Amino acid sequence: MLIQIMVLVILILLNAFFAASEIALLSANENKLERMAAKGNKKAVLLSKLISEPSQFLATIQIGITLAGFLASAFASDSFADVLADAVMASGISISRGIVKNVSMVLITLLLSYFTLVFGELVPKRLAMKRGEKIAMSVVRPLYYLAKGTYPFVKLLTLSTDLTVRLFGIDPNEDDNDISEEEIRLMVDVGEEKGAINEDEKNMIFNVFEFNNKTVTNIMTHRTNLAALPLDSSLEDVVDFVQKWKFSRIPVYEDDLDDIVGILHTKELINYFCTHSENEDETKCQSFKLADIIKEPYVVPESKRIDELFKEMQLKQIHIAVIIDEYGGTAGIVTSEDLLEEIVGEIFDEYDREYSEMVRIGPNKYRIIGSMELDKLQKALNVELPTDEFETLNGFLVSMLDD
Repeated sequence: MLIQIMVLVILILLNAFFAASEIALLSANENKLERMAAKGNKKAVLLSKLISEPSQFLATIQIGITLAGFLASAFASDSFADVLADAVMASGISISRGIVKNVSMVLITLLLSYFTLVFGELVPKRLAMKRGEKIAMSVVRPLYYLAKGTYPFVKLLTLSTDLTVRLFGIDPNEDDNDISEEEIRLMVDVGEEKGAINEDEKNMIFNVFEFNNKTVTNIMTHRTNLAALPLDSSLEDVVDFVQKWKFSRIPVYEDDLDDIVGILHTKELINYFCTHSENEDETKCQSFKLADIIKEPYVVPESKRIDELFKEMQLKQIHIAVIIDEYGGTAGIVTSEDLLEEIVGEIFDEYDREYSEMVRIGPNKYRIIGSMELDKLQKALNVELPTDEFETLNGFLVSMLDD
């Protein structure tokens, strides 16, 4: 009896081995395995080979699970049904021995199914989910050689499976490893819930996905808020302007804002810091012309996507771009800081005055800056607003007043 029990335990453990192997290999990180294999890890090399052909290693595992389950069921019925039937008949119950044996076989099968499910399926799979990489490394060698030994039968099963799958209009060789943006977003949400990433990191990742969905008009400083210098400004006017606005790069226009002719880099003014004790410096101050020190503006249409502009500004080492509308007029400007803020959030330097676009001033009362984007306001208030028709709160309110 002890030998029969030990054989059953071994068969259940075999079932557990294959069940844990299946989950461990399916959850293995292929990129991590490739890096480990490149460093010379032999087990990682074997794992990569197995995982590269999932249909074959799954067939190998399924053969093992099926054989272990079949043998356990057959062995248990043959070994214990008669023993249990004899014990029942010895108790003096007046029932046909054939009926008792059949009932015994059912009871033994149910009992075996319980132990197989718990110790041969659920427990090993739960362990494999928690310790997937460690278990995968432990089982890879026996699985690899088992796959080699059962290759003809595995190949037959694989071909049969592929043929059946094709009947459903599915290509079994199609690469199904593509991960969608939505799946990554869901993983990030789960990561935040489990504490693996914080809210700021989550927002940055989501902002990266939104980066190629926006045009420059979504983030530009509108011409109505633009601080610019006329081309005929004197040195004194320019210095006063710089001291007031504290900008490092300033648009320069000739007739009006629709005619921006250049960008002033304020560092160019260093050459014109005058000391009246030196005639040369004084002459330089008197000969100051703004047109001599401005740089050619980088002009882009308002339909330009911000991810494209970001790449262009990186390649050309540009920090400010002038946005023109469909009529050739100036729509606004975009700086490299504006682009970065779309990913990392607001960036404030020592001259920026931090402010909130939306401030609660009472029950259901808010003070909102007119330039606030309408989609941001919609999310903040959890209300439906015509975000497809208007970019900012100003535009929406003006439309309502016109109506």
